[in-house]
Amino acid sequence: MTDVRMAVIGVGRIGLTHAETVAHRTHGARLVAVTTSSAKRAAEVRRRCGDMAVYPTLDRLLEAGEVDAVVIASSTSAHVENVERCAAAGIHMLCEKPLALDLEGCDRAIAAAEAAGVKLMVGHMQRFDSGYVEAKRFIQAGAIGVPVIVRAISGDMDPPPASFADLSVSGGLLLDSMYHDFYLSRWLMVDEIVRVYTEAGALIDEGVRSVGDVDNAVVSARFAGGALGTMTASRVTRYGCDLRTEVIGDEGAVQVGYFRQTPVRLLDRKGVHHDTPQSTPDRMGEALVRELQAFVDCVRDDTDPPVSTEDARVTVAVSLAATRSIREGRPVDVEVGRPETMARRKSGLPCSDGGRQRRDKKV
Repeated sequence: MTDVRMAVIGVGRIGLTHAETVAHRTHGARLVAVTTSSAKRAAEVRRRCGDMAVYPTLDRLLEAGEVDAVVIASSTSAHVENVERCAAAGIHMLCEKPLALDLEGCDRAIAAAEAAGVKLMVGHMQRFDSGYVEAKRFIQAGAIGVPVIVRAISGDMDPPPASFADLSVSGGLLLDSMYHDFYLSRWLMVDEIVRVYTEAGALIDEGVRSVGDVDNAVVSARFAGGALGTMTASRVTRYGCDLRTEVIGDEGAVQVGYFRQTPVRLLDRKGVHHDTPQSTPDRMGEALVRELQAFVDCVRDDTDPPVSTEDARVTVAVSLAATRSIREGRPVDVEVGRPETMARRKSGLPCSDGGRQRRDKKV
């Protein structure tokens, strides 16, 4: 197959990162277009990525008929419509998370891709981070025994503008940011989250508060097999972009994350100093490259995307339950899970072995 002709829909912060990755670091793909209505953004993407077509709208991009695949990096509120329209045009898609603001939207997007016979992969970048991949390998090998607790931290240095924090645009802190922790926890624990309880507040940023969102949240989670989790998200970790996870088992633990961007430290009379990652692209740059390469490879090789739409839908369900817990001030059950998980839950069986088979073999 010749190079996949790709476009990026929306070139904000993450969209511009994706455009640079396609242009300079992805094998078997060629960046041919982007969409933006901003002349400033158009000039910036051309400066960083080279000359290409820039369309003010998705309509104009689709009319040109020059792409095989797209990265959808528009606001979450536009994801479903963009997926439906690209699917109808026969275009493969990598859609930034979350797939939609609600489960109905997820179902519409998934149905559109399936009906058109095109690939739809959802952007779960941390799934491709070398640290998380290695942690998954340790857990699968039984290195920490039975996983019983997962702890996760997600923090951004600065809050988004109120226009983005608006729940009708981004879905809010939990759906936009803690989504990653919900997905990774399910993936690492090999189990489903069945109940969540959230304590949260708009503790610092007035812009976030003005649109009814929160800037700090702590979620307690229960997994189907009995394991526990705590997830913390903040819009205001002023010291840097903080992404860390720990899984504790009955024979050990595995920790993921680092907090130094450049491998150098300065030691002086005032103490020890080092820099920190300032943004998600800083911390997850290599993971974003591997994610895009995995998408291009599945298009070229006609294989299934490594991140399923089913996983994306379930993670949205967990995020929505955690958001509902804020409003209702109580634990909330996650009612929508994988079809096979729901069937096992109704039968009274655990949703995964949770490592128990490894323990049984040792006894």
